[in-house]
Amino acid sequence: MKVLLFMLLAVLLMLSPMMWLRPSRGESLRGKLRHHVKRHGGELNFTKPPLALPDVPLVGYRLRYPGTAPGTDFTLVRDRVANEALSSATDQWRWRQPPLPALDASRLEALEAWLDSLPADALVVESHEHTLCVWWQEGMELARFQQDWATWLAMRDTLAGSGRKKAVPVNPAG
Repeated sequence: MKVLLFMLLAVLLMLSPMMWLRPSRGESLRGKLRHHVKRHGGELNFTKPPLALPDVPLVGYRLRYPGTAPGTDFTLVRDRVANEALSSATDQWRWRQPPLPALDASRLEALEAWLDSLPADALVVESHEHTLCVWWQEGMELARFQQDWATWLAMRDTLAGSGRKKAVPVNPAG
């Protein structure tokens, strides 16, 4: 009997590290969110976020603008983590960098409505010539995120073409 108990204890000790390697519920959720983004045209950005909060881990979910329709440059920061000196964009967001070139009224209205629909843990939204990126803590349930992903894609499409148009070089006839 003692031999069997000893062998059972030995087997449990060998299996216990495998239990530690299983992903937690939060890690599984983040993995599913990231997999959904990659399958549906998005990219992940694990570089340093444009926010000076060292204890807040953020991941950027990035959407590319079409190559022929560049986006405008801007950065928005959630009001609760933004500096008071930044100008207000909506009740919950502040401009770190206002849009350059400026957005027309319909795009600005659509952006404001979209910002209000973002999850509470989305802290930064930035747009550059080639990408729109939302920096957040990935705290949304997968089912809701799958429904909201369409609005993220629609916002990308709305902002596409709002940036500076590149001049096409012309070869002089010679």
